[in-house]
Amino acid sequence: MKRVGTIVLAVLMGVTMAAAFSACGEGDGDTATTKTVKVWLHKSQTEDEGRTYKAIEELFNEGGYKTSDGRDLVMRIEYKSTAETLQNAINAENAMGGAGLPDVFAVDSPYVAVYAKNGFIVPLDDYISAEVKGDYVDSVIEQSTYDGKLYALSGADAPGGLYYNKELLTSVGYTEADFGTPENPWSWKDVMEAMQKLKAAGKPYQIMLNLGFGGNEGQMYLHSPLVYSAGGDFADADGKVTGSLTSDNSLAGLGMFTDFFVSNATNEWLYNGTNEFALPGGQIAFEIYGPWLVRSINKDYKDFVGKYDVMPYPVYEDASGNKGTVATPCGSWGFAVSKAAKDIDAAAQVVAFLTGAEASGLLYDSIGVFPTHKSYLAEEAEFGSGVLKSFATLLTDTAKARPKLTNYNELRDAYSRIISYIQVNAGKSDYNLSAYVAQEAAAVDK
Repeated sequence: MKRVGTIVLAVLMGVTMAAAFSACGEGDGDTATTKTVKVWLHKSQTEDEGRTYKAIEELFNEGGYKTSDGRDLVMRIEYKSTAETLQNAINAENAMGGAGLPDVFAVDSPYVAVYAKNGFIVPLDDYISAEVKGDYVDSVIEQSTYDGKLYALSGADAPGGLYYNKELLTSVGYTEADFGTPENPWSWKDVMEAMQKLKAAGKPYQIMLNLGFGGNEGQMYLHSPLVYSAGGDFADADGKVTGSLTSDNSLAGLGMFTDFFVSNATNEWLYNGTNEFALPGGQIAFEIYGPWLVRSINKDYKDFVGKYDVMPYPVYEDASGNKGTVATPCGSWGFAVSKAAKDIDAAAQVVAFLTGAEASGLLYDSIGVFPTHKSYLAEEAEFGSGVLKSFATLLTDTAKARPKLTNYNELRDAYSRIISYIQVNAGKSDYNLSAYVAQEAAAVDK
């Protein structure tokens, strides 16, 4: 990264020494001249992401930040290693009243509503200026807002879309003007038509849907647009799933997968191989995935750079040819101020830095998650063309956050089962998607 890469290299060289220093307890408590903001992170320092956050911590501590009463502001990150370990620690402290919580902790975007409703985190509106807030892409603000109040911020997002091999498609008659855009997207029917043309020409034609990516969460992240693009939804304003997920629109959107898997009865169209890089490897023509693949292609498949692009996640199309709206998968981890924070303003400064443009750029550089700041996307030349421009446009113009429910886990798991039901049962004599979705929705609403 152009603006901060040299700083990062210097900081990362000092990470080991800094970690040893902080592990000794130096500066862990507040004094008359220093305020320490403690942060819980769902990563370890042995991972690229954990090392990057250590670099971000060091940058903050060298930045001369002050509390409102003039004390030096210091960030201290405690690495919880995994999301589950972090969640267990948060739950354990809350069970004892929450006094042992840190000032700030990491939170995955769908859980902002859960934490906010239960009072685990506090609103940030009075501590984050409109100018600072306005630089984040809209998806960050949407996914971090509950009941009209902002509870978290994120320095990373993960827009998803349909990767496609331009070289293959142009070889069977497609031109740049034919490829899907936010204004004129491809539907699932368009994807199937393209695969049929490629197959007829003896070209690689299959698609990788990444249905196993990220477990149950991955199904909701990557494939929620099935529902959204058809005008459906997962729940109403009161959080009730029945009536929304069971609506005609939602079922019609899910029906796009029904049609696909019926046609895939002999595993003809869906890639079932084991090569996670089948797209840049030339084995398939399409893949539904997030932005991380770009980094892998740039590193290990340089010959494929320039031969591919990404278009919006395929939309719903009805029998008359009317298409739905683009809904781009998105969402990532961010940070919130806990109810235990004694100085919310100081904690909010740390949240703003952990998720700010500089930190956002570092995370993009190290692990490939997408930057979340309009200024960064506009200023960095690499986002002005090619696949990165395509992803940036999808994120800024069409991103649709995952549903925000206090019983999100139940909905997430139910949706994963619905996708699996379609995949396994579509085309069978007893297949009844409407009845199955109604059953799952009722279970979530209990």
